Amino acid sequence: MTRQVALGGEFKKRGLLSGRSTPEQVILWIGLGIAAIVVLMGMDQFFFLFAGLVIAVLSVVITVPMNIHGGRSYAALKTETAYRAYRKHAGLGVYDPVHEQTALASVQEYRAAKKNKKKAVRPRGLAVRRAERRKEHVQPAPLMVGRLSVKEVDFNPRERLAVFRHANSDPAFYTVIFEVRGSAGGVVEEDVEDIPHLGFGRVLARAARRTSAVSHIQSFTRSIPLDITDHVSWLADYVDPNAHGNLVRSYQELCLQVEDRAEQHRSYWVLRFDNRTALHRAANAQQPGPMAVHAAIVQEAQALMAQAVAHKAIRGYRAVDSQMAAGILAHLQDPYTYAIDDTDLGLEAVWQKLDQEQTPKAVVVNNHAYTRVAYIPRDGFMAGSALPVQAMRQLVSGIVPAVIHSVSWVNEVVDAKEARAQAMSDRTSDKAKRHSNASKGKISDGTEQVMSNSSDQRAVDLTPGSGHHGVKWGAYVSFTVDSEEKLLQVSTQIESVATDCGIDRLYWLDNRHDMALMAVLPMGRGIRK
Repeated sequence: MTRQVALGGEFKKRGLLSGRSTPEQVILWIGLGIAAIVVLMGMDQFFFLFAGLVIAVLSVVITVPMNIHGGRSYAALKTETAYRAYRKHAGLGVYDPVHEQTALASVQEYRAAKKNKKKAVRPRGLAVRRAERRKEHVQPAPLMVGRLSVKEVDFNPRERLAVFRHANSDPAFYTVIFEVRGSAGGVVEEDVEDIPHLGFGRVLARAARRTSAVSHIQSFTRSIPLDITDHVSWLADYVDPNAHGNLVRSYQELCLQVEDRAEQHRSYWVLRFDNRTALHRAANAQQPGPMAVHAAIVQEAQALMAQAVAHKAIRGYRAVDSQMAAGILAHLQDPYTYAIDDTDLGLEAVWQKLDQEQTPKAVVVNNHAYTRVAYIPRDGFMAGSALPVQAMRQLVSGIVPAVIHSVSWVNEVVDAKEARAQAMSDRTSDKAKRHSNASKGKISDGTEQVMSNSSDQRAVDLTPGSGHHGVKWGAYVSFTVDSEEKLLQVSTQIESVATDCGIDRLYWLDNRHDMALMAVLPMGRGIRK
């Protein structure tokens, strides 16, 4: 029997104060602090008590995530609107690499002139200010990329590996990319078909151990429609002019059907090293020096990928070096200009012109590639229904006619002990809620029952000795078309396929597709802190 998994059931966070992002929590506690101060200022006066109560209630209400807002709070939406206005005013809605490189060159010239004690006019502008703040080894990049640098190291005697350092957080974290080969297609038995998924689960469980420096594993797939133009040209040159008309027409119809369905699929795994304690311990075990961290990353990646092959999660893999990474990143931004295997680019020139000002429905790359991004919210999967582990495969290869699109699934692994504590807390909260509703005779719409079943199942799965660990996930889908008119048509097409995968709804990230683009690049990002 096909292995199944239930992803639905988590409609919302439990408790009045949970489920908020870090900025929302800051706003909430500031509001509650102000309310407490107001109450203390006049505890014997009704006005101060009433004002404090109003401030406290408003702080809670405006920061609570709501389904009608796509799982976000009113404060988050208003903050985003204000930030969007600021970005437009500051010119941050458009990233132009030519403009950024020109600003960097002017800053370098000015610094050289000052160093040589020559007179020079200090350049001005927002791009110049960004160039002044940027460290020398960090190349210009869009806002959503941040401070990103790369160092290439030996992975094995035949391959080099690009190690990306993301310095947006303190301390920084690292990511590496591997191109992976999945299991062969065709007709196979159900038990055999499930083997790669079971193997991937074992890989996640290994990464979730506290001794592992890997904190996230991103599974990323790119689907590209095949171009049969060369095949048609070959037919025109070599087909027998005396061939029967019915045979030629039949083959022509076959070619047209293949053109709608045929795709090339490229899959990548991204390992993110953000378990600082384990990474520091592993680096200390290496030979002391500036490359100790990179040596620890290579050692951990080798062990994890070898286990992935041993457990048949993948058939094989190859390390992605700087040139390969540059081709991949350039293609994912502009597939009409760059092939995914291009090796003529360097990482210093990989970022393309990104324009969010032309249309709120997509980010426009180089004025001709329109990319739209959606994420699957935590309540996006159909509740109460178990799905086959192969269900998401339709999002990868089930879109007809074929379109250029990507599917990214980011897993943040959680150690069993920590996941078990959260599961038990949720289970206790759900049982208390259910008991309270029963004692009051309150009739539920079924939400509490589904959430209770979900927490019960997690508690059973995480039983000590089961070998299971926890995971937080973020799932994204993006597509690219060559005109604005095709955006809504392809969006509907993808939503229809998503329904077949057991997904109730996709949340399109309008007005912020340029920022969301980072979630559909093999960079290990996509889960908020």
